[in-house]
Parts: sequence; structure tokens; C-alpha cells
Amino acid sequence: MIRRLVSLALILSSLSLAARAADLAAWSPQPEEHPTTIALQGMLSRVKESIGRFQPNLLPVAAASNQNKLIAGLQSGEIGVAVLTSSTVSRLAPQAKMLALPFLFRDAKQMFKQLDGEVGKELEQAMADKGMIVLGWYDGGSRSFYMRNRPTRSVSDLDGLKVRIPNRADLRETVSSLGGQPQTLAYHEVNAAFESGAIDAAENDLLSYEADQHYKRAKFFITSNHAVQYETLVVSAVIWNKLSDAERAGLREAGHDSALADREIWAKRMIAARTRLEKEGVKFIEQRDSTAFASRVAAAYKPWMENPATSPLLLKLMTARS
Repeated sequence: MIRRLVSLALILSSLSLAARAADLAAWSPQPEEHPTTIALQGMLSRVKESIGRFQPNLLPVAAASNQNKLIAGLQSGEIGVAVLTSSTVSRLAPQAKMLALPFLFRDAKQMFKQLDGEVGKELEQAMADKGMIVLGWYDGGSRSFYMRNRPTRSVSDLDGLKVRIPNRADLRETVSSLGGQPQTLAYHEVNAAFESGAIDAAENDLLSYEADQHYKRAKFFITSNHAVQYETLVVSAVIWNKLSDAERAGLREAGHDSALADREIWAKRMIAARTRLEKEGVKFIEQRDSTAFASRVAAAYKPWMENPATSPLLLKLMTARS
């Protein structure tokens, strides 16, 4: 009898160890030192401690850079946890494209008020229908303009400027509407384009502007916040459905705390970056002519406002902005 009990205990122990060894693949779209990946790593450490049967394994950035493979991996459970960029979320929940409208939010704080509320719940349901459970909303960085030779103090100062953009239709339309000439260039070409005079300006978030030393070629940074972006922390529904109620509650708490940590890291990094760059001679110009800027991009809002399926949500967002 004792031998049988010992054998049973060994079997249960081996099964438990096998369960603990189960790999939980996780993915971030950002490099290791980025706030997104730091916050995700913090959450994965908590998962390892609280849900011992999973062994989190952070995949390299390139492993899931293809959006189709990323989505398929999450839907199959091959990828258990991931941080999705707003463009990926828009593919899964088309109404999320509305959040990319220019000058929709003044800053990240205003955006998170919506994502942590009713707007976020609507998107969470749409994501759940596609096999992904939203655990939290991360900061994706607010994009602003920076100039090589002169600052932009009013919307008319953008007229005729050659502005580098990534290959994004929304940013192309925004720059064109503001009077600039959008120049689609690869990111690694920006510094050389500034030096040669091929571009007069570019746009990106402050941390990218600092990290890739664009500030050495473009000393005027205008806080336009024309695109306030988010990222979304999700877990595959395949993994979620394997968890107990207690494990789900623990994972939700870890995800929520991770999102708050990400926002705090971003805020601290932004303050530190601005302080350092001011010492490097960068001139920060606060964009105050918001009404004039917003009026020039009004055409981007028209299709959403004329669509009965999307106009209620857009009105809700615009009311919250005012």
C-alpha cells in the first residue's frame, strides 16, 4: 500500500513538473530596452511565479514580425501572449482604425481614459471574437514633427515642407492635408536624408527621435501629437481557456499592472529625454494652434462621421476630446 502511494506521488510529481515545463511563447514588437518589452517582461515574470505550469519564453522581434503569422499564431495558441501594435489591432477590429485619426487625442492620458473605459470594452469584445483576450493597453508613443532649419509655430509653416513619413496611408494623408509634401522613406535613411537636404522635416515619437539621433540633424521638435498611439497586450484564447478562474484573475491583474507600468516607464523616459535633448540644443515648441491644425484634416473624419455604424463612437471620442 505504501509503495503504491509512493508510486502515485511520483507520477503526480512528474506530471506536475511536465506541466510546469510547458512553454508559453510571448512576443513584443519592440527591442529589449523599449518600455513595451520591459513591461511585458515584468508581466511574464509574474506569470512564471503565479501560474507555475507555464514557462514564458520571449521570442525575438523578427520571429513574429509578419502580421499574418502573428495573428495565426495567437489564434492557434502557438503564441500565447503578445503586444500588438495599433495597426494589427485595426486588422482584427476595424473600428479601431478610427483611433488613428489625426489630432483625435491631445495626449496619451486622454486616450487611455477612453481605452480604459467604454471604448476599450467595445474593442476588447471585437478582439475576443477573433480569439484574443485583451489584458491591457500600452502606450505606443505620440508622434510629433521635427524640423531641420526652422520651427513650425502655425499650420501655414508646414506648407511646402518635404516631410519624411513611413509607408502609412494615414500619415501621408495627414501631412498632405497640413500642406506638407510627404516623402516615404525607410527609417534607416532619415539621417542621411536630413544631411543631404532631401527632407526638411520628419515625424515620430520623442524616444525614437532621441535614440536614433535625429535630433543632431533636426533641432526643432514641435509637440504636435498628431497621432497618439497605443499598443495592446493580449493572451491567446486557446491559452486562456486552459486556465482556472483563479489563474485568469491573476493573469488579468498582472496584465493591468503591466499596462500601468508601461505608461509610467514611458512618462519617465519622456521627461528624461526632453531634459537631455534640451542640453543638446534641441528647441521644443509647444503646438498651440490646435484648432487650425484640426480643421485642415477634417476630411479624414468625414467617412467615419457619415457612416451610421461608426458615427456614434466618433462623436463619443470627439466629445471627450473637447
